Amino acid sequence: MTENEMYDVVIIGGGAAGLSGALALGRSRRSVLVIDAGEPRNAPAAHAHNYLGREGISPLELLEIGRAEVATYGVEVVADRVVGLSGEVDAFLVTTEGGRRFRARRVLATGGVVDELPDVPGLDERWGVDVLHCPYCHGWEVRDQKIAVLGSGPMAAHQGLLFSQISDDVVVVVHDGVEIADAEMEKLGAIGVRFEHGTPQEVVITDDGDALVGLRLADGWVLERQAIVVASKPLVRADYLTPLGIEPQPFEMGGAVLGTVLTVEPTGATAVPGVFAAGNATDLSMTLMASAAHGNRVGAWINAELLTADATKAVRDRRDGFFERPAWEERYSGDKVWSGRVNVQLAAEAPSLAPGRALDIGCGEGGDAIWLASQGWDVTAVDFADAALARTTLHAEEAGVADRIETRRIDVRTFEPDGETWDLVTSHFFHLPDGGMPDVVRRLASAVAPGGTLLVVGHHPEDLKTGLRHGHNTFMFTADELLSALPDCLGDPAQFVVEACEARPRTQAHPHTGEEIAVADAVLRARRVR
Repeated sequence: MTENEMYDVVIIGGGAAGLSGALALGRSRRSVLVIDAGEPRNAPAAHAHNYLGREGISPLELLEIGRAEVATYGVEVVADRVVGLSGEVDAFLVTTEGGRRFRARRVLATGGVVDELPDVPGLDERWGVDVLHCPYCHGWEVRDQKIAVLGSGPMAAHQGLLFSQISDDVVVVVHDGVEIADAEMEKLGAIGVRFEHGTPQEVVITDDGDALVGLRLADGWVLERQAIVVASKPLVRADYLTPLGIEPQPFEMGGAVLGTVLTVEPTGATAVPGVFAAGNATDLSMTLMASAAHGNRVGAWINAELLTADATKAVRDRRDGFFERPAWEERYSGDKVWSGRVNVQLAAEAPSLAPGRALDIGCGEGGDAIWLASQGWDVTAVDFADAALARTTLHAEEAGVADRIETRRIDVRTFEPDGETWDLVTSHFFHLPDGGMPDVVRRLASAVAPGGTLLVVGHHPEDLKTGLRHGHNTFMFTADELLSALPDCLGDPAQFVVEACEARPRTQAHPHTGEEIAVADAVLRARRVR
């Protein structure tokens, strides 16, 4: 771990949600950093419950085990507090209280939840011991005990109902200003729950501070209790998110604010691209196991998003390398690329034509242009790579046909003939992605002289089955897909007569095995009649 190191994901908060997210990401071979301030929400509790396989474990021991597990997958954990977050997707900057700075492609926020307890003196000191809030987390441990439920808000009746199945001795202490609906009072009374009214004065403990005695009620009387149930108000404290426009939102029920949460999509994504959240920070109802499961799920979503982004970038890089000039300059500056022989379909079609002027699109190293010149054609060989044109010139000189070949640097994607025409316009295995070929064919057709021929040949999509064109499916085309370009090229559908429009079979040696395999060329031949 070094300052300013780039991680795939920085996770803020090393609790159950954060470590579970880190586990999913680490096992997916992502670089992950967990930054943890060491203040887990459940730290006051001696034991964690309803966590399958770890029932009754100390929350802190659970986290220690979790940190050891994620470390086996390369996840790094640093003890610090995040105080700043800036940047954007693939370029976030995370700043810590200790002055460290880390970069991240994605950020997962899982910590910062703090429980605000009702304003009754003494509650805070017993929180997590015999002051509790969740029957699923700690109810079994206070079964059959004397339980007080503090009715400080709209959850009072619900909590009274839940804890009535834990104990037969449950008293709901209704705070001043809080009203419980008559129907709820009747329901609770029918199952044996009793009521006291008035905000309690304090929590009473033994002189040695070792045990709970009960609650001093509004009239001064002490209600002896062994456990006190409260409706805490969980609040998300994540000030570092504010500069990005992410603010905790109030969670309301019955007109009362029960806490705050970070609003997320089902994937855990916040409104800011690249920033995710998981666990209790997004849902107040999550138990420890639910938080862990949510963190794991969101970690998987983050990994999926990164995979998609990586693949998209790979496609972009590959296309830049396949279709842009710098890559072809480099390619033609190295070893010989092509065989130097004429393409099969040109050799099949051109002999029926009277030699004249020919335009060879994407001439490469000059194989087709040199063959045409040897057949008596005057050839304009075009490519957008200077290195290709240099090779064509050299090979033409070696073949003794340099006087019949003129080279031009042209990007056919923006080619305009400006009235110049040729008797044969030929394009062999020039491809563009995402349906870009019809526009090229329109440009080429406008350069065909009256009585001249347009010949366009490409790899047919059926070749994908051979394994030769793997990953090129968006570049390939059928001859039929090019037909629409012909009527548009000169504004008159009668300008061209289609003489061939087919998938023409041939065989080719497999580059790896040498075995002859069947392939198909998409062949469009059209004659301009006037």
